[in-house]
Amino acid sequence: MSFNFFGTFTTGQFNEFVDFSKIQEQDIKDRIAWLRRQLDLNGAFSTEYDDEDTIPVSFSCGPPYSYGAKLLQAYKILGGRPESDMLLRTSDKPVYLTRGVNISDDNPTSGYSDMFSNGRRFRGNQRFDRDIGLKVQRLKTWQLEIVKRKREHLEFKIKRCLDYSDQLEIEIKNLEKMIDDSTERSVDMQVASIQGDMFTPGSMNVIESDDCFGLNIGKVGDKTNPRDFSDPNEILRGLGDDGHIPKNKNVPV
Repeated sequence: MSFNFFGTFTTGQFNEFVDFSKIQEQDIKDRIAWLRRQLDLNGAFSTEYDDEDTIPVSFSCGPPYSYGAKLLQAYKILGGRPESDMLLRTSDKPVYLTRGVNISDDNPTSGYSDMFSNGRRFRGNQRFDRDIGLKVQRLKTWQLEIVKRKREHLEFKIKRCLDYSDQLEIEIKNLEKMIDDSTERSVDMQVASIQGDMFTPGSMNVIESDDCFGLNIGKVGDKTNPRDFSDPNEILRGLGDDGHIPKNKNVPV
């Protein structure tokens, strides 16, 4: 593996890696341009809800020639209404369980919450729906294929397109931070942070050397162990015949 080092390396190894990283940094802008083109072809979704952020008011996708916009148009042509048929939510509108009221002796329903942020309640177990469920099933049976063709197939494609749009936007934002020198995630700031730690007094795991393979790295010292600061000959003179430090010898440990 190239650049095969972790926290112990020579300055020559790190400089080689920095040079390689700066070359790769130029590809980030090309990657962003490609992602923006993919987002343009796929479409960027916009979801609007009422004042309580629960009931859908409008779903749209742009630009008009994008794949997502065509899917929504086809869905409407087949008689569907996305605002009433699907609870689409983009990644900036997550669904979560809302906070309930504090426990109170006066309120028997206090101490828990069963309401989600999109207005849906936690239903628990379905009960006593067998008889009416069988009647509904008979009404569905003869038109299952129609439901799949006019609704489910398109809904699946729309949701997959929406998810892909979110992933493209997230990656674009992350890459833009890497080329923005004012952010901690930029390549230059990451290099500067590592160099700041490298030249901190006591960083014995970084060797100042032009050795780009790290072959001259020997036994690395531990600044928390006093033995690494002692003269090796002094320690050897204090060893007994069996190679261990006698208990009555005053030898640095």
